[in-house]
Amino acid sequence: MLLYCIIGVASADRLEVCTTTLGAERKTMIIDIHAHFPFGEYSRLEDLDIFLRRARRFHVDRICLSGYVNRYGFNPTARQVREINRWTLQAMGRHPEQLIGFCFLNPAVGADAARREIDWAITRHGFCGIKLWVSVNCRSRKLDPILTAAAELGVPVLHHSSYNTLGPAAPNESTPADVADLARRFPAVPLIMAHLGHARVQGITEIAPHRNVLVDTSGSQPARGLLEEAVRRLGARRLVFGTDLPIRDYASVLGRLYDAPLTGRQRGLILGQNAARLLRLEAP
Repeated sequence: MLLYCIIGVASADRLEVCTTTLGAERKTMIIDIHAHFPFGEYSRLEDLDIFLRRARRFHVDRICLSGYVNRYGFNPTARQVREINRWTLQAMGRHPEQLIGFCFLNPAVGADAARREIDWAITRHGFCGIKLWVSVNCRSRKLDPILTAAAELGVPVLHHSSYNTLGPAAPNESTPADVADLARRFPAVPLIMAHLGHARVQGITEIAPHRNVLVDTSGSQPARGLLEEAVRRLGARRLVFGTDLPIRDYASVLGRLYDAPLTGRQRGLILGQNAARLLRLEAP
C-alpha cells in the first residue's frame, strides 16, 4: 500500500507531499482527469513547466487538459474552438508523456463543424476525450451528433455540471439532472460529470441509476463526508480524480481523498485506475 502524508504550512502553494511505499506493491498511477491550460496565471506556453512542477510535487503522473474553455465566453465560434484545441495540442507536444488532450467543443456551431473538430483532434492528433462546457444545455439534441461520434470512437465525454446556490452561472448551464438525461439517451457512452463538489448529494442521487456516468472529484471547497457518500451511493469505480486545476489546487482535492475513510483499493481506483480504464492507458 501507499502512505501519503500531506503536510500543510502557511499556504497551499507551500504544501509538501511525502510518499512512502510500503511492501513491494507498485505505485498507483495518479491521473488528473480535469485540468485547464492555458488558464488564468498560466497564460503562456512558457508557464507549462510551472504548471507541471505543481503536478509532480504531488506525484500526479498524467493530466487531461480541456483547454481554456472560457477564453471567448460562453459561445465560441468554430475558429475560436480550434484555437483553444490548438493550444492543448501544443502543450501535449511539449510533454507527451504527461499530458492528454480532451477536445473542447461548442455544440452550437453545428454538427458538421463539431465533427470536423473531432476528426482533427481525436482521429488526427490523438486526443483521448471530449470536453463540453456551458454553451448548450446537455438536454439539447445538438449534442446528439457529438455523443454519436464519441460512441463510434470509444472516447469519454467530460461534461460540466453544477447546482449553484445563486442560480446558473450561464444561461444554458447543465445540472446533474440534465447529465442524467444525456446518460439515459446515450447509455453506451462513458460520461464524466464534472464537479462532485457542485453536484452534492442531490446530484449524486440523480445520476446514480445511470451506470455510464462517473463523477470527478473537483468543484467547490472540500466538504467532509461528500466523497464517502459518493462512494457509498455509486461505488468507487464511478469516481475519478479531477481538480479543475488551476482553479483548484492539488492540496485541497488530494486532502479530501486522503482524509476520507476509504480502503486502499477504493483510493487507487479513484486516483487513477478508473481513468486509465476509460482512457485505455497502461499502468506504469
